[in-house]
Amino acid sequence: MKKIIIALALPCIMLSTSCSKFVEGYEVSPNNPVNATGPLVLSSAELGLMSVYAGTPARTAAILTQQLGGTAEQMLAIDMYDMKEGDATNDWNNIYNNVVQPCNDIVAQYSEGNPHNKAMALVVKAMGLGVATDLWGDVPGQEGGMGHITGNFSPKYDAQKDIYTQIQSLLDEAIVLLKDRSKEDVRKVGTNDVFFQGDLDKWLNTAYILKARYAIHLTKKNANDAATKALDALTHVTNAGDLRATYGESSNEYNQWYQFSLDRAPLLRMGKYLVDVMKASSDPRLPVYAESTSAGYVGAAPGSQNLNASELGTYMAGKTAPITFAGYVEALFIKAEANFLLGKTQEAAQAYNTAVLTHVQNATGSPAPAAFVTAYASETAATITKAKIMNQKYVAMFAQIETYNDWRRTGFPAITPNPDNVLNKPAIPRRLPTDQNERLYNKNVVVTSDILKPVWWDE
Repeated sequence: MKKIIIALALPCIMLSTSCSKFVEGYEVSPNNPVNATGPLVLSSAELGLMSVYAGTPARTAAILTQQLGGTAEQMLAIDMYDMKEGDATNDWNNIYNNVVQPCNDIVAQYSEGNPHNKAMALVVKAMGLGVATDLWGDVPGQEGGMGHITGNFSPKYDAQKDIYTQIQSLLDEAIVLLKDRSKEDVRKVGTNDVFFQGDLDKWLNTAYILKARYAIHLTKKNANDAATKALDALTHVTNAGDLRATYGESSNEYNQWYQFSLDRAPLLRMGKYLVDVMKASSDPRLPVYAESTSAGYVGAAPGSQNLNASELGTYMAGKTAPITFAGYVEALFIKAEANFLLGKTQEAAQAYNTAVLTHVQNATGSPAPAAFVTAYASETAATITKAKIMNQKYVAMFAQIETYNDWRRTGFPAITPNPDNVLNKPAIPRRLPTDQNERLYNKNVVVTSDILKPVWWDE
């Protein structure tokens, strides 16, 4: 991550590490038009997005899908499905105060003469709203994060179906702006753009990947329509460059998973389900996913509190390891699934094989071994299945929120709930509970306390 000191619109709240690890003080206030600029506010929103996609929401998703095991304190509570309203407050505030709000500020205050800066803000906002609605269902959409602009700090909640329409509209508007190169921004974002340093082609590529992501989420509602729309978006996608967070050697620039492991080492271990799957397939990614122990690679079973299990490896938790939030491998797996749903099994197999091989190369730095290719990346129209696609996507999308979304809508992988969970039911949570502060202070809140209740697209 480039060295930058910038304040967020409201205090950054991160459960894993303090804000000082990532962004410091209020040297620049995005709400003060005298001091702030659109590019600086974009940095603020991007850093907020990084803290969401590499923070507690990602850890929660990985624990619930048994890629990781929560072995102490808050992570153990998630492992036991002991998820309460107060636990949601930090993540909710982070999304709306540190991602959505600064993006709204850019659109309202800094977009005139700067259409490309606006487009980037629209993409970041879409990603922030996407996490919010996928975890909570109905959430503030049109009115969310607008308090400092409109004075309304009790935003109404929009139905998830409408939020999804809004997300696609944000991305469509961004695409139009990114395609128009007739005029340059008056104030270019340059290196203030943490992700792409102002590269419009990479932003455009990311917008199309996200359109495919949010289209494929709706397979339970209309599989053919979801698949068709995903493939339409993917026709524009190339391997131009993933949207990812990059990190540095200084202590305030560390990879967030690495920093979490330094600050809270006992809280997380590799999950037994994922480790066992990778061991059984001699997956070449296991040595970079997990640290070996005296007993080899060991995962923590749900609720076991097994501190002797493997810690996270350098792929996700290296000091300077980059973390992908939207990228080409995900696009390939979406392409495989969408083609399979439409009966295009040859195209599905080709996309699947490419996805697996590409990710092994990316993760390990080497081509997949021949035996692994033969067993797991040589599918044909006759052999490809939805289970194979989703199970390999589960491995490739390690510790990403999308894994939780995929499991809920497809049922893959076929994980078994923690038998000793506090809910005393043989079920895995399908959402987060409504934020406590929203319930107490927002008169327009839509309260859902039952974490076993599916969100709209999961029904």
